[in-house]
Amino acid sequence: MFARSTGTFRSGIRLRQQLSLLAFFLLIAGLAILIPSHASSADQNPVQSGRLSQKGRSLIVQIRTSQKINMSRLDRRPDFTRGNHRYLCLQMNPRGGTSIVRICLGGKTRTYQVLGVSRTSDTGKVRSSKVIRAEVKRADELGLVATFDPRAAGLPPGNYAWRIADNSGKCPQKGPEAKPTSSCLSYFPPKRRAVYDLRPVRVVGCTGGNGQFVTNGPRGRKRVALTFDDGPSDYTPKVLHILRRKKARATFFMLGQQVASYPSYARRVLALGNEIGNHSYDHDLLPSGSNIRHATRTIRQVTRFRPCLFRPPYGAVSSSLKASARADDMKVINWDVDTTDWKLPGSSAIRSTILNRVRPGSIVLMHDGGGPRQGTVDALAGAISGLRARGYRLVTVSQLLGNRMIYRPVP
Repeated sequence: MFARSTGTFRSGIRLRQQLSLLAFFLLIAGLAILIPSHASSADQNPVQSGRLSQKGRSLIVQIRTSQKINMSRLDRRPDFTRGNHRYLCLQMNPRGGTSIVRICLGGKTRTYQVLGVSRTSDTGKVRSSKVIRAEVKRADELGLVATFDPRAAGLPPGNYAWRIADNSGKCPQKGPEAKPTSSCLSYFPPKRRAVYDLRPVRVVGCTGGNGQFVTNGPRGRKRVALTFDDGPSDYTPKVLHILRRKKARATFFMLGQQVASYPSYARRVLALGNEIGNHSYDHDLLPSGSNIRHATRTIRQVTRFRPCLFRPPYGAVSSSLKASARADDMKVINWDVDTTDWKLPGSSAIRSTILNRVRPGSIVLMHDGGGPRQGTVDALAGAISGLRARGYRLVTVSQLLGNRMIYRPVP
């Protein structure tokens, strides 16, 4: 009887212990639900990885986050000294420099077409700010890829320390001087900045050379290509000066013998963002394939650029000439607006011809060599202003036709 009572007593003790242990675990589970965890990698650092790379003239930043980001809610030109701004930015710090260039994604408008660029002090005070063109894509739900021209962002070639900064915008705002804290601002790399060497590049060629005969580009967009034949010559620097002042680009169809005589002018055409095309070696009518190849070799030796466009002297075209251009990987380019500046009609007539005859997609023929060309020089600035007033954008022939320029890092 006593043994049975003792066993019952011990069973009761074990039951109470088990119930107490169960209540303890339930309490812990409840607290885990009620109290948010601050130890997850998502809360500690929303940016999981970042990578920089170059492709041609473009700088590419790849960002992977722990959760999908609503890009339209990001501030691409934030006040970095305040804690309630939501932003996701690439920070580039030039070695030896006193400022930081911050390239930020997002925005309510043109979310995937532009980036905000702010030059700031190391404390985040904005010294200057602007918006640049870019291409922003989602690689997947958590991956973002932004491609932009570093020159537009004010990033010359050189050595940079960089990191990705993410501000949740959830820091309490207790006054105008409230600053971001570690609870809302995170970085990748989290501890030390990474290093990237932004290399200079040069244009070495272009795509699209298939022997096709072209007189104009697509008519659906208000773009126009100004072209200059028979140079380089002593007039070329004057033309380049106006193009640079007007921030315009053009295509120069050069003679091989002129490139050999004025090599520095040919190189400067490319250095200022213009394009070079082949116009034969010595302006022969229907030049042979060897003549065309000779011009290409000369242009390449002098400028390191291999043209993909050929303009036949006098605009004369034959099946054998097209075949020669195709064999040398070039398109044959004529025009749909002839200024007849070679007849020396005067600057007013040249300008009037351009403005009255241009249509969307037009290719305009002018000359920067082969005779007296001051009338062309004098007409150029007014023609550019007039075209822009009509809504036209000035591009190179390759841009007009959708060809791509090829860039290589400078050794």
